[in-house]
Amino acid sequence: MHGKERGKAVDRGRNQCSSVKSRPDDRARLVKLTQQRFSSASHPYGYGAEKSGRVLDVVRKYLCPDF
Repeated sequence: MHGKERGKAVDRGRNQCSSVKSRPDDRARLVKLTQQRFSSASHPYGYGAEKSGRVLDVVRKYLCPDF
């Protein structure tokens, strides 16, 4: 992952923290928002629920652990 792409991923993760803060117990909704937020040209609709759930877990653990 190049620097610019890595920066985008971190920014998206930080943005996801606001969603986690507002709906900490609504995992289904958070996974859906993660799927929408983490997309790319080759995956315009995200990476699917399973991978988005893993991304959400990483975001919660490392970027917004207080939520």
